[in-house]
Amino acid sequence: MKISVISKPLEKLSAELLVTFAVEDKLLPEEKLADRFLAGRVAKLRQSKDFHGEANQTRLIFATGSTPRILLVGLGKQKVLTLETIREAAAAAGSELKRLPVKHAAFLLPSLPSLSPQTLAQAVTETVLLANYEFPYYKRPGKDRAKLENLELVTAPKDVARVKAGSITGQILAEAIMAVRDLGNHPSNVATPTHLAEHAKRIAKGNKNLKVKILHRPEIKKENMGALLAVSQGSDEEPKFIILEYHGRGDGPRVVLVGKGITFDSGGISLKPGEKMEEMKYDMAGAATVMGVIKAACELGLPLNLVGLIPATENLPSGKASRPGDIVKSRSGKTIEIISTDAEGRLVLSDALDYAKKYKPDLVIDFATLTGAIVVALGDDLIGAFTNRERFVPQLKAAAEATGEPLWPMPLYRGYEEFIKSDFADIRNLGSTTKYGDAINAALFLQNFVDYPWIHLDIAGVAWTTREKPYRPKGATGTGLRLAIEFLKNFRK
Repeated sequence: MKISVISKPLEKLSAELLVTFAVEDKLLPEEKLADRFLAGRVAKLRQSKDFHGEANQTRLIFATGSTPRILLVGLGKQKVLTLETIREAAAAAGSELKRLPVKHAAFLLPSLPSLSPQTLAQAVTETVLLANYEFPYYKRPGKDRAKLENLELVTAPKDVARVKAGSITGQILAEAIMAVRDLGNHPSNVATPTHLAEHAKRIAKGNKNLKVKILHRPEIKKENMGALLAVSQGSDEEPKFIILEYHGRGDGPRVVLVGKGITFDSGGISLKPGEKMEEMKYDMAGAATVMGVIKAACELGLPLNLVGLIPATENLPSGKASRPGDIVKSRSGKTIEIISTDAEGRLVLSDALDYAKKYKPDLVIDFATLTGAIVVALGDDLIGAFTNRERFVPQLKAAAEATGEPLWPMPLYRGYEEFIKSDFADIRNLGSTTKYGDAINAALFLQNFVDYPWIHLDIAGVAWTTREKPYRPKGATGTGLRLAIEFLKNFRK
């Protein structure tokens, strides 16, 4: 999609549709402009109470001239307006754009004292792109219909430079998220560990600040990653250990990002129920998120150094598969009793978290669709956030507030550590109290393999959605990427 920033009188626009935002409790200057352009028709809608400016309320007006349609979109009361309010309103506009035969649309950015033009432009750009996301790869072409190809942001002359900067950032983030969504939506017969490795190579291609290295089974074995190899045993697909390195600034912070890359999770011998098993193609959402974050960080030129570590494999049952009761040695040397082969994510992460020590990181963040328990606890909107450094919690909350990707701090409760002790090995991969607290037990398991500042983000509830959400269609969501970028922008050693 072509995105441009312009400063023109409304009568000189050539878009097929102009989006104008409105609030409930007053007339914004831009709404007054639209009212003059439409010879008082907006004011009449207000007077007749056909349009109030309520949050996400839309009203389409047909006009004459070069811009034949005006779409009014409500923001609600200005005193409670947030950046997420803007995103949801822009998503409402995006939904209308998908329905209408419009290829060229313009958004008249509102003047809001609480939000800078740059921030506003970023939010509108990323949201419109994300709201228009589609995944057409495996469908036969249907009827040709108009799709949005040209997006213009209309602003005051003094704000053009800042709006351009915000729009560029929004486009970079949206395109990274759409790549994450594509990876999660591809079926597992396509999105194999090899497919993830090839995607990592494409990200790094032609970028001197980004390097990629792929460890295959012999190298994985040489690294003594016994936990990753144990999970991969049941599959004919070869495992991969993907390493991405972004060098943004030599003396900048070094952050390692670890992503769970289970490209299909059947549960292994501890087989999952058949219902909804087809969704387990997205169990590599953590891996996709890590690659998306590094792609966006590189394109934004963030002044820090990032390493992405992705243990990628399938988890399938076969005569070669690991069994409940097996004991394996992880890269750290700790032995793990496999209680359930369906608790495989924490196994592959244990080796990756130990490998992260090689980089002497200032921080490690892992992203994983790790537990169903976090979905029970927090539902499908909240990320479960665990950390061994409480100082990160306010920074995480601030990033969540700014991006509209909410999280909830979860405890690394030491009283539950006894539940992951094994009678036969150093540790067990499933707590002895399996009916409750498994999100905490899983985080405590992972903590055994870290000796550095660490954040664990359980994205099992948010990485996939079965219900339409604003700018998040059904399927893989890419949630967590914008949160991570916002956090990293402000991270200091």
